Amino acid sequence: MGRTVFAWTIGVVYTLFWSSVGIITWPFSPRGELYLSLARTWSRWILATLRIPLSVESQATLEPDQPYIFMSNHRSIFDIFALFLATEHSLRMVAKRVLFFIPIFGWAMWMCRFIPIDRSDREKAIKSLENAARKIREGISVLVFPEGTRGPGEPLLPFKKGSFMMALKAGVPVVPVVVLGSEDVMGARSLRVGHGAITVRLGMPISTAGRGAHARDDLMREVRVAMEAMMAEPVAQPTSGK
Repeated sequence: MGRTVFAWTIGVVYTLFWSSVGIITWPFSPRGELYLSLARTWSRWILATLRIPLSVESQATLEPDQPYIFMSNHRSIFDIFALFLATEHSLRMVAKRVLFFIPIFGWAMWMCRFIPIDRSDREKAIKSLENAARKIREGISVLVFPEGTRGPGEPLLPFKKGSFMMALKAGVPVVPVVVLGSEDVMGARSLRVGHGAITVRLGMPISTAGRGAHARDDLMREVRVAMEAMMAEPVAQPTSGK
């Protein structure tokens, strides 16, 4: 119980602090790049304070100037911290619209140009994904959770189709990603914060160039197979954090 109270306390304090800094400094970086850097510092502080090691494994060297769509499984709130630190690209996240109405934190998400999505409204969800595709074509990478919500871990939940249509419209490579171990730190339906190490695995990019809307189901299958293969590999004991 003591660790959980401590974790939530520092989580709230760090989030309010760095979100406020992001809001104050927004005029100096209206496209959100500075806030993205602050978000990574926020993530690093939380993992370091809670002594949660992070290991990052990549199957390929990603081009620094190439936008990608990172598609990850989702097991825990701690996935967010790990993914911010595991990726080095100019990254925006597709997130539930309700999060954007949280005072200070939500305002900062708007300013960082994260992409809200309301899956309960199909028309609005389609517009959000079209907005995301436009950002990608402008050179910004996007992080999306194709399961649509946090799941128990294995097996993967069914994928939402919209993310894959977005990828095909944007015409940029999709990078399958898996986060392992975060559910030991904090489960999908739990408020308890425990101990554990997190591993992020970045898979081989999957090309979408020249593939039309008819390739949606094939792309979904390719991403799922890649993610399941990475999840099945044993996790090495981490020797250092990110």
